[in-house]
Amino acid sequence: MKNIFLFLLSFLTLLCFAQSKKSSNTNPASSLVQYVDTKIGANSIRESNCVIGPQMPFGSINPSPQGTPKTKKWGNTSGYEMGTPVRGFGQLHVSGTGGSGKYGHFLVSPQIGISVGAEEHYSPIRFENTQPHYFKAYLEKYAVTTEIAPTHHSAIYRFTCPESDSFSLVFDATQSVPTDILLSKSTIYENTVEIDNNSQTIKAKIKFKGGWGGDAPYTLYFVGQYSKTSIASGVWKNKELLKDLTSIARDNKEGERIGSYSLFKTKAGEQICLKVAISFKSFENASQYLASEINGFDFEKVAAKGLETWEAQLNKLKIETSSIDQKKIFYTALYHSMVMPRDRTGDNPKWESTAPYWDDHFAVWDTWRTLFPLHSLINPKVVQGTVQSFIDRYKHNGIVKDAFVAGVDMTNEQGGNNIDNIIAEAYAKKISGIDWKAAYQVLLFHAEKDRLSLSTVYGKLKPESEYIKNGWIPNGWNSTSTTQEFAYNDFCIAQVAKGLGLQNDYEKYLKRSNNWQNLWDSSRTDKGYKGFIGIRDSSGKFIDFDPAKIYGSWRYPFYEGSSWTYSYFTPHGFDNLIALMGGKTQFATRLDFALKNKLIDFGNEPSFLTLRAFNHAGRPDLASYWINYALNKNYDLSGVTGNDDSGAMSSWYIFSALGFFPNAGQDIYYLNAPLYPKSEITLGNGKKLTITTKNVGEKNIYIKSCKINGKGWNSPIFHHADIANGGTIELELSDVAGEWGK
Repeated sequence: MKNIFLFLLSFLTLLCFAQSKKSSNTNPASSLVQYVDTKIGANSIRESNCVIGPQMPFGSINPSPQGTPKTKKWGNTSGYEMGTPVRGFGQLHVSGTGGSGKYGHFLVSPQIGISVGAEEHYSPIRFENTQPHYFKAYLEKYAVTTEIAPTHHSAIYRFTCPESDSFSLVFDATQSVPTDILLSKSTIYENTVEIDNNSQTIKAKIKFKGGWGGDAPYTLYFVGQYSKTSIASGVWKNKELLKDLTSIARDNKEGERIGSYSLFKTKAGEQICLKVAISFKSFENASQYLASEINGFDFEKVAAKGLETWEAQLNKLKIETSSIDQKKIFYTALYHSMVMPRDRTGDNPKWESTAPYWDDHFAVWDTWRTLFPLHSLINPKVVQGTVQSFIDRYKHNGIVKDAFVAGVDMTNEQGGNNIDNIIAEAYAKKISGIDWKAAYQVLLFHAEKDRLSLSTVYGKLKPESEYIKNGWIPNGWNSTSTTQEFAYNDFCIAQVAKGLGLQNDYEKYLKRSNNWQNLWDSSRTDKGYKGFIGIRDSSGKFIDFDPAKIYGSWRYPFYEGSSWTYSYFTPHGFDNLIALMGGKTQFATRLDFALKNKLIDFGNEPSFLTLRAFNHAGRPDLASYWINYALNKNYDLSGVTGNDDSGAMSSWYIFSALGFFPNAGQDIYYLNAPLYPKSEITLGNGKKLTITTKNVGEKNIYIKSCKINGKGWNSPIFHHADIANGGTIELELSDVAGEWGK
């Protein structure tokens, strides 16, 4: 009898799951959201570290399931790996990142019964339906269906329950991804929770230091409200239910946990909603977000608004292809390009300001190369707001660092002052609404005061700029790669100075932008080739090293690469580099050799532009060949190779699949063979750029002919001005490398 009852219970629950699917997940046939699957990149196949939960474009909140502690082989920095049991749903996450992750606070766990121990309420998860605006899954242990729909700062949960006298919402106010899932060190300075069953509200606060970029603590304020009065509620501490208390504060003892619980009597198929909001500034802000963004408990209304918002964003890039897989990869990549950074304007906890406030740059070292150039085209207000945010941060904070996460600047930078490249990108693309005199002060501060290098003691910056003094940074942490990035930063400020009529500054920084050549070791040989970016000691002498050795992060002269990698990092100096390598023919032959022999990882940021270097050597055919190879090797329905890096890898795919690619911080693009017969880009000014391609096919990877705006075009390079007001690019492809563009 018991088995029959359980069977009927499961059947009814699954029926409810299917019925609710019809309402919240009904997309019209023309919908582009249907091609976004946030499961892509949320598995261990490629270790892309993408978050599976939904959010609004550049939204502050990102509710998502959280799973088991990491193993030796895997630990998704978003907090959840597909296929593992979940312990609940946290409200903030990061996507596609490395390191020790971030956030994962304020865990909500729907249950039958009340289990508050961290390891006691795991449930297998099934039937995941994941979209940008909507998440749904069935918790098998409890026969509960969970649905989530977010707004910008808030989210609404809908739980479809079995018949039970003990359905509960358990709330863990202490949980975090860095501490509980990635097992990294963290500190909790303050942690409180309170519950009011009369108003059906939960409030919680945490002051926390931990996760990547955790140079200082941040504070979060949580407000939640459930739709049905519970039959019992209270708080808990560790594994003890404190039924007579409605509030509790953590004593800050190691391992101590606190939270609340609400108990309900439910009928089979009954739905209970919970709406939540988070602020980095105050309970008042969180309450205002909850009241203004989610009026009542209309889950369908919130989900429908989210669908509408994402459709508007995805429709900015339209591709025509008969391949459903291509559409899924492309539109999921486009979604991933709009997750971070996050627009938290009005929720700045540090100072009062009406300026834009963009948070969770995780980190600019990744995103300046592809993500910001993408949004320069389709979302210029994102770039405008980001640059204005940089200006405001410099005005009030005195620094603007590469990583800015949870309102905290990370002292160490992975490379140069790459904030400068985003500012130069905005200037080169003529992004409006930016105070350029104020933006130039940020550039000037970096150029004169912040071209610093790391000492041999982790976390310490050297007090004087060896880069400015010597023209290079002597052997040390990130020394060679940082020198090269500083040189490009100098080129970027030079271009802005020129545009602003500051001729002396222009000449000064343009000259300094050649500093990368100070590290050119013309006598260094490897694998039959001569001349490499080298390593100099403090006396100026080149030291012996293996150019093919791939170094890791932070402690080595080459950050995440080798000399082979960085010998091609000259975004502003390809002509000089080609001359140093012996001319165009030798340059192209050498680069082709490096790629064939896996000496360069073209799926990592230092080599994002490297494949386009062939164009400067008169070999656009080799550029198209290797770009096509990279598209097929590094991207599929499982995700991207390695971290998605806050959408940087996804943005690389979008540009390359469309058939052109930016030299970020400058006004030039490089053409390559697209994947689609036709694509249409709606620019920020509303104008359309249409790309049509004849003879698209698996083997047709070479450009045979090109027209831009109706004019014959025999160059692989064009300028932003050619497409700034819309236009057309017409391409014809071939399976044979011809003479076009050479």
